[in-house]
Amino acid sequence: MLGAYGFLATVFNDLEKHRLSVDVLASSEVSVSLTLDKKQNEDDVLAAVENLKPYADATLQKDRAILTLIADVERTSEVLATVFRVFNSQDIKVEMMSQGASKVNISFVLRNEQIDDAILNLHYCFFEDRCVVPMFPGESSQENDAEAPLIATLPK
Repeated sequence: MLGAYGFLATVFNDLEKHRLSVDVLASSEVSVSLTLDKKQNEDDVLAAVENLKPYADATLQKDRAILTLIADVERTSEVLATVFRVFNSQDIKVEMMSQGASKVNISFVLRNEQIDDAILNLHYCFFEDRCVVPMFPGESSQENDAEAPLIATLPK
């Protein structure tokens, strides 16, 4: 993909041909990762993966979940610092991350078996003052109830 024009257009044309909807996207100059809506026809998904193989190292990963945080734009760095410290302390592996253009919406792709631990541990930190890692000054849930991030997940 590095230095290649039209690569993303080709990828998205193949997805459109199979009527596949993208939920989360992360890209760099050499790769693109994306999640697809789980309600889509599996045969169409498999066909799209096969169509991509001539010009991409396309693989399909199953049993993943999306966890999305909605945070105050002024606190995004603090929230992310806490999230990654929590994930590290609980051995929760982030397989993909995407940030919305406004820096308010941050999505993580995790293995299904880790999503419940991720949600519970983040909830403890941001809403119950029972964080498994030290909070930064000003991050206490009791001090900032109105500014705590919103935690949302897509169904497994």
